[in-house]
Parts: sequence; structure tokens; C-alpha cells
Amino acid sequence: MESKTFTGKEIVLYARSISPSLANKERRVAQFIANNYEVLAESTISDVAEHLKISEATITKVCKKLQCSGYLQLKKSIKAYIENTHKSESYEEYSDFRKEDSNTLIAEKVLINAMLALQETLDIFNYDAFNKACEIFNNKNRNNKIILVGSGGSSVICEDFQHKLLKIGIVSHVYKDSHMQLMFTSLIDEGDIVLGVSHSGTTQHIVNVIKAAKDRGAHTISVTNYMNSEITKVAEVNLVSTAQNTPITGENAAARIVQLTILDALYTNLAIKGSEEYSESLIKTSDVVKDYRY
Repeated sequence: MESKTFTGKEIVLYARSISPSLANKERRVAQFIANNYEVLAESTISDVAEHLKISEATITKVCKKLQCSGYLQLKKSIKAYIENTHKSESYEEYSDFRKEDSNTLIAEKVLINAMLALQETLDIFNYDAFNKACEIFNNKNRNNKIILVGSGGSSVICEDFQHKLLKIGIVSHVYKDSHMQLMFTSLIDEGDIVLGVSHSGTTQHIVNVIKAAKDRGAHTISVTNYMNSEITKVAEVNLVSTAQNTPITGENAAARIVQLTILDALYTNLAIKGSEEYSESLIKTSDVVKDYRY
């Protein structure tokens, strides 16, 4: 991503994604860009500096982290994004839930938030990282272990991926307990695959598992909602979603949909491009449960 020039929309999404990893003053700038880009498009750098009570140099520093030469280029890109965005593409009104909302409207807002998270992730998705993850799984040896680790809601994502892998005959192990995760990691061998899911990218025992596995020669893959978070600094490959915070559901709900979809894409790649054994296993596992479907 280093050499790429971002569009206005990508600047907004990237600013949101990297903000948790920045120092306090820089974080305020990134959050302002992500949440108030329409105001920024009509503001000078002095206006923003005065509003945030920080120096213009700090703003310029953040602009460069967003692949812009300076504030003017960032402002120009965001202005172009706003001018080219149709009214129908703006979903900000769907992020605010109200007590007087009808049941239908609440359902509509939740569904649209999930759709928006998918669309925004599509806009910034790192296909090089995805290709690398596919390569790791497709090239694994029969004896290589696959370990999936996550806590809370993230562990559910691991279980879903475990279920899909089993459909094509790939046995993986899911560990939710931090002690079990570390115990199993101590038995990791070179070439094994450890995939860790952490929404924030800062869940310490998941980060520790990824680091320990990498030190032992395993392939490590992270699934997270934040670029430049702690887990992305230790994992070999990072699959990153992006989801906005909403007052009630938070980021996790929409991000979980995106992360499940990313792993669905990884599973689909394996099922299509993997060995003949995978196709045979898919038939076997489908046949064995078909009589139990009512």
C-alpha cells in the first residue's frame, strides 16, 4: 500500500482504520478526517488545527501517512470524492438508531450498515495479502496443523471457518481459552498455519499466540478490523476489514459479517483450486448430512 495514491474515499476509510494505532494528537486528526470529511473539504489547514487544538505540522504528518503529499492534496481528493458521490450512496443516516424507529426501519438500518461495511472493505481490500493467504493454505503439507484462535465473538468466526474447512476434508483446531491457545502453540511445528481473529487487533493473548507461532516457523495470518494494529505487526499476512462504529451494535457486528465473508472467499478458493481430495470430501460431507435436513 506504500506506493499507492489513495482516492478520497480510500483516504477516509484508511484514516478510520489506522486511527487506533496512532498517537493521541495524530489519532484526533485521523478521526476528524474519517468522521468530518465534508467539513474538512471546506476548511483550511489552519481551521482544522485551531478546531483540534493541534499544530499544522501534526496534520501534515497524518496527511503523509494517508499517502498525500500534504493537506492540499488530501483536501482536493476528498472534495473530488464528495462531488462524485451521489446522494443515494450516503448511508450516514442509517447509523443512528432511535427509540421511535419502527421494527422495519431498525432491521433496514442494521442490514444497510452490514452492506456498507462490505462495500467499504471491498474498496480497500488487500488482494496481495489474500493471494498470499490462499497460497499458504493451498501449499500446506498433509501433516501441517491448522490452528484457529479468537476470543468472544471472534471465536465464533473461527468456528465457522473450521466448519467450512471440514466440508472439504481439512481438519483444523479452534481454541478459545488463552491457556489452551498458548499450550497448543508451544507444540507448533514449522510450516503449520495459525490464523488469529481479533477485531481490535490488540487482544493481547491472541497477539502473543501469533508471535509465538511465527517464532516457531509457522505461517501466521491475522483477521482484524484495523490496519497497523498490534496483531498486523507480528502476523505474516493480514486480512483487514473496515466497519464503522454505531451507537448500539458497535463495529463488531458489521465487521463480523465482513470477516466471515473474507474467510468464505478463502474457503472458496481452496474448494475450487485445491486437490481432487477436497472435491471428493465435499461430496462425502454433504451426502452424510443430507438425510438430516428437513
